[in-house]
Amino acid sequence: MFDEELRQVALAVHVREDWMQTQRVRIARPGFSLSVRAYDTNGRLYFETLMPSLPADTPQIFSEGLRDVETTEGRWRLYTHVTSEGIVQVGQPVATREALARELSLPVLMPMLLLIPILAALIAWALRRGLAPLQDASRSVSDRDVSRLDALPVEGVPRELRPLVEQINALLERLAASLDAQRRFLADAAHQLRSPVSALALQAQIAQRAQTPAARVEALEELRGGTERTRRLVQQLLDFARLEPGVPSGPLVPVDLAKVAREVVGTYAAQADELGVDLGADAPGHAFVSGNEPELQSLLANLIDNALRYAPAASAVTAAVNTVDGKIELAVVDAGPGIPAGERAQVFARFYRVPGDLTAGSGLGLSIAKAIVERHGGRIRLEDASPGAPRPGLAVRVELPALPLPASAAAGPTPRERSLASARKVPEVM
Repeated sequence: MFDEELRQVALAVHVREDWMQTQRVRIARPGFSLSVRAYDTNGRLYFETLMPSLPADTPQIFSEGLRDVETTEGRWRLYTHVTSEGIVQVGQPVATREALARELSLPVLMPMLLLIPILAALIAWALRRGLAPLQDASRSVSDRDVSRLDALPVEGVPRELRPLVEQINALLERLAASLDAQRRFLADAAHQLRSPVSALALQAQIAQRAQTPAARVEALEELRGGTERTRRLVQQLLDFARLEPGVPSGPLVPVDLAKVAREVVGTYAAQADELGVDLGADAPGHAFVSGNEPELQSLLANLIDNALRYAPAASAVTAAVNTVDGKIELAVVDAGPGIPAGERAQVFARFYRVPGDLTAGSGLGLSIAKAIVERHGGRIRLEDASPGAPRPGLAVRVELPALPLPASAAAGPTPRERSLASARKVPEVM
């Protein structure tokens, strides 16, 4: 503002020829704080103000513009205006400028200083009011625990905050479902384990009180069978717990499902031989899927174990792996009583048993199989193995996305793998 004042005064001065001839000194009016002088390009003075006047050692400047100069009277601020008639120089002490600045700024700053507390109070009030919904939502979240997972209220929530509240509600809903599933699982597990454990204790007492070696052997055999059934139940419970939603699984890698089928069939060969069931694997070549090999082994084990439980003696159980329409199909077929069509949707629920089914089991096998298939992006369905027959049997068919055959498997199966794929256990005729 002060520099502009210097420039305006310099522009307002008109250099006249008679001033040069008379060489009169111009005296500023009282209260005028600027010093002015005019001279030609050779430095001859036209006129200058007397009160105030520029210091004697103020240099004459012949170029347009603003600058600061040091004089015997202190620092001065100068503006030089160059015209064709002459040069006009206007100056002001820097100390005077600073004093004027202080004098002018105080009336301006005082209202601002008085307004600062008022503005601070207004801003604090606005922030409290604006953040009140966020604070309410924060209190609602902090009040939640495992016993209270109801949704947060969305009434009165600002539009910008509503997506966050909705996502928190969705998270609470998933968490509540997970906790409910966990509580149901623990309750069901405790119920299912109570009877086998009591039976083991009873069988141990019977074996302890046996009077003859034959009775003791029979009691120990019953104890062994009960222990095996309990072990199987505990293993299924652990498998099912690992397959609960939210529990991370291992990495998905290329797995040869045909090879897995041959290996699992081999592990159940002795059990099938003992039951008099012809167990075989129809899985030649290779069939690669993206999966977790231990889980796929568990899938095959549960399906084959179920099939062996219901297959009558002198019948066949086959685990087949084929490529159908670009997908890998796994089928486990038995000749048992099958499952009525009206019950097939329910048998995938955990601990569900078909009414009238007296076969030993926990009702977890198909539940585990369905969970594994869904984790691998596949589909599972149940069909009659022999529609219309007195014993229609059951065909469990699983479809999984196929992977391209790796170069290492292009040569085909080894002779040992071919023998495992075609070998069957010939049952004894009973």
